Amino acid sequence: MQQADTLSNVIGAHQMTPPVVFAPQPQTVEETGLHSGLLLDLCIKCVYFAGRPPARQIASHMTLPFSVVEELLEFLKREQYVEVVGSAGTSESQYKYALTAKGMEKAEEVLQRGQYNGPAPVSFEQYVDVQHRQSVRGLHIDKDLISRTLSHMILDETTLYALGAAVNSGRSMLLYGNSGNGKSTAAATIGRMLPGQVLIPHAFEYNGHIVKVFDPRVHAEVPDDSPPERRADELSKTALSDSSERRRDQRWVKAFRPVVMAGGSLSLQDLELRYSDVSKFYIAPLQVKANGGVLVIDDFGRQLIEPKELLNRWILPLEQGIDHLTLHTGDTIVIPFDLLLVFSTNLPPRQLGDEAFFRRIRHKIEMPDPTHENFVRIFHQVCESKEISCQNGALDYLLEHHYRERGRAFRCCHPRDIIELIESIASYRGEPPALSPELIDLACGFYFVDL
Repeated sequence: MQQADTLSNVIGAHQMTPPVVFAPQPQTVEETGLHSGLLLDLCIKCVYFAGRPPARQIASHMTLPFSVVEELLEFLKREQYVEVVGSAGTSESQYKYALTAKGMEKAEEVLQRGQYNGPAPVSFEQYVDVQHRQSVRGLHIDKDLISRTLSHMILDETTLYALGAAVNSGRSMLLYGNSGNGKSTAAATIGRMLPGQVLIPHAFEYNGHIVKVFDPRVHAEVPDDSPPERRADELSKTALSDSSERRRDQRWVKAFRPVVMAGGSLSLQDLELRYSDVSKFYIAPLQVKANGGVLVIDDFGRQLIEPKELLNRWILPLEQGIDHLTLHTGDTIVIPFDLLLVFSTNLPPRQLGDEAFFRRIRHKIEMPDPTHENFVRIFHQVCESKEISCQNGALDYLLEHHYRERGRAFRCCHPRDIIELIESIASYRGEPPALSPELIDLACGFYFVDL
């Protein structure tokens, strides 16, 4: 509990700190924050799998500067685990290395302990420190940014205000309403509202265990072509270095704030560390990958687990800003839970839980059916994007015969879907798409199902 209390206090102290997306490159093994044995194991595995790599290739693979890898290779040479077998140039960074017979035996021993062979991890302490500095708590989103980011959606002013307040709070929110009114789109767009960029570690190390975090499927890397950056004064308080100017630590990936989407297949196992008995390292769960950004639970209430069970899993993280993850050894990691948690559902809220249930979710925002005026605006917007002429007579025909006469409710997705069907039909018939009564009738006949 002492670790949890300390972590909670630090989170509170950093809530108003603006995002920091820089960590300086280590220059020595000690500055990496890792035990030398772990780095030596990674170096041996790199040589083992690469064959005869030059030192600069080893450094690139481990995402460490040559000065650090040089220390490791010097030690391995003294212990007769590796030897120089050639050179691709005149500098020491171009010397090629291979495992000796003794080194091959050592590699087999190392691989028994774990088969992780990726970029060097960062220490857990460094991960926690950087995560606090790029927290979503205390970020400010103004009305103009909300309007610009959601300009592709036609939303009323009340909904825009509710979304803006929810994002600024850094708390959980529930988006509910009929299917097709933009809940998932709005949830995914929230991530683009969040200012700043974040650092995502390839992996972090905790008591000798490696947890892989960076996932190119959910983390959008920002190209880094900038010159060496001057680090922030706050980082001088860490044990990283005394130098005033450094390049960025390549063990971290500079990325946009993550937006992680989880749908109906979500299970409680997806929220825990995933361990392989073969590779002997961990894959971070969804909420860790989403730290610093947004985690969207889409189709909330349609998962294989009960909504109450899913929310109970997050009661403590939502209230304290920390999560507890269990290693296969039984040890527990107390880790930041620093993200916007968004639930999106088309089920009536009464089917999901009671008052106590919804009290845990701070913001409840309805995404209503569009008004007649907004439906017309959306229809014209889609026609303009498709470069299809939208005559008032054609739209009046659609509204009269396929909405008013049938008592059909408007949905935000209808204009896009109907017009795309018209395009498909026209393409099949070998004619340009047009909003003729015939094509409108065909498209609506294919699209709507009388329930």
